[in-house]
Amino acid sequence: MRCAADAKQKPLSMAGNITAGLCALLFFIALGLATVLLFRPFYYFEIDFLNISETSGFSREEIMLNYDALIRWCMPWTRTSFSLPTFPSSVDAMFHFKQVKSVFRIVWILGLFGGLASLLLLFRGVRCGDKARFRIAGRTVLTVPLLLGLWAAADFNRAFVLFHEWIFRNEYWIFDYRTDPVILILPETFFKHGFSLIMLIVAAGAVLLMRLGRKTDL
Repeated sequence: MRCAADAKQKPLSMAGNITAGLCALLFFIALGLATVLLFRPFYYFEIDFLNISETSGFSREEIMLNYDALIRWCMPWTRTSFSLPTFPSSVDAMFHFKQVKSVFRIVWILGLFGGLASLLLLFRGVRCGDKARFRIAGRTVLTVPLLLGLWAAADFNRAFVLFHEWIFRNEYWIFDYRTDPVILILPETFFKHGFSLIMLIVAAGAVLLMRLGRKTDL
């Protein structure tokens, strides 16, 4: 008999299934962010696709050198002082990137715990053959790329500004290219593409959960 070992275990409520979806959502967002940052060919492709060398005035090699240094510094295991190989940086910019690093750390911590929590919650479904929780969790995850994607598609510039104002609560993210030329190699369209990739990964995770919910044998 299905779930014989857990006969006394009650299935998750709707709220529990949605909670499992929200936990999975945190994991997929963290996974998407890690992909955008750590899969360097994504940015290398953007250099050519967005003509960043032409618009910034820097060579492809110099752009890659400074971008790689920036991303390495933003990783949680890096403890050195902030500096870029060939670009100067203002005090305000250094403070902003310190905040960015903290945001990344929080996202990955939440993603780690969210992933573990979702596994524990969904594992009950595996043991009991409760496929509905996978479908509900998947639909919960899918609402985010749908809603945020539509909002960002309507006016990404506005969404970009509101995101920074909400997260950082200051104006240090508004760079002057004369003192912080790094902004020239980070055009807004790159962030738009990065956001789109994160939402695509979240959507793929949602589809995976919903497919697991349709299987006859979990």
